[in-house]
Parts: sequence; C-alpha cells; structure tokens
Amino acid sequence: MAMTLQEAIDFASVHADTDPFGIECYATISMHDDSDTVLFSSAMFPTFTFRPDLSLLNWGTATIGGGGASIGIGGWFKRAQVPGFSTRGLGGTTMNVATGTAVPLPTPIPIDLSVRRDPGFLRFLGWGASVQIEIEKLSALGGTATDGVTLKAAEDGALLRAVGPSLRDPTNKASYTVTLYAVTRIG
Repeated sequence: MAMTLQEAIDFASVHADTDPFGIECYATISMHDDSDTVLFSSAMFPTFTFRPDLSLLNWGTATIGGGGASIGIGGWFKRAQVPGFSTRGLGGTTMNVATGTAVPLPTPIPIDLSVRRDPGFLRFLGWGASVQIEIEKLSALGGTATDGVTLKAAEDGALLRAVGPSLRDPTNKASYTVTLYAVTRIG
C-alpha cells in the first residue's frame, strides 16, 4: 500500500536499524509533458534507500503551479537533518517512454530520484510546498549528474505532485507524480 512521505520516513526510521533484514523502499514516478510525452520509472531496493539526512543538489526550484524558478526564504530556516529517500550513489534508474508523439520515440533517460520533506521557513509555518523532489539526469546509469530539476511538490495522501520543466526538454512544462512504498525485507 502506498504511504505518505511522513509515513514512509517514520517506518524507515524505525525499521532500518531494528529489523534484522532492514527495509525495502519502492518509488514510482511519472512525468507528463506538454508535448504529449509520458515518461515512467520504478525504483526499488537497493537502488532507492532511506537517508536520515538527505541534501539536494538544487538545480533551480520549480513551484507547484508554475515552471519557473522560485527563490524563497526557506534557506534561512533549516533543520539539522532532513530525512528522505534517494537513488543517488546507488546506480540510479531510468525514466522510460510510456507514450509520445515524437518519432522516433525518445530514448530512456538515466536518473537519480530524491524525495524529502521541505525544510523551508514557509513549511515550518504550515504554508507552501510540503515536499521536495529532485530528479537528476545522469550521463549513464551509475554515471554523474549532468542536469536536473528540483520540484516543490504538494502531498495529496500517498501522491506527491509537482509541475516544472520537462526532464526530456526543459523548454516544455511537465507534471510529475511520485508514489512511495516502504516495507520490511524478508530474509
């Protein structure tokens, strides 16, 4: 069953150190851009894992409803640790083409995916985005980050939703949806 980000963080915080076999983390992500291209990816352990302190690379932040950069006062108010989940440093995954009007269809894009709570000042006051999603475009699976997008997402139950530049073509806008799952690993 899909979880809210806080449920997944709470579950991982308890079970990562206490369960003899650890946890498995799953995430699905989809991107729909305004050129009718849909990209989809699914990442699971060991390529998607809990991090008690997850920093982002900050490729420029897109707002929930727009696609432009936003500069906020969130950097002024930070917690000591911001827990989340990431594929960074673990080989990554790919965004695969589900549909598209471009001929030939675009090739899969190797990515790293990171999801964490937004530690910003507006979040502390109960306003603004509650989640940050960062998608890093990699040179190859396991390669270095060459580009990316940082999104401020709205949390709607188990769905994290954001709008920003398309990962495939940054001149297009895209909507993103991420769903998280965390379960105890069996032997």
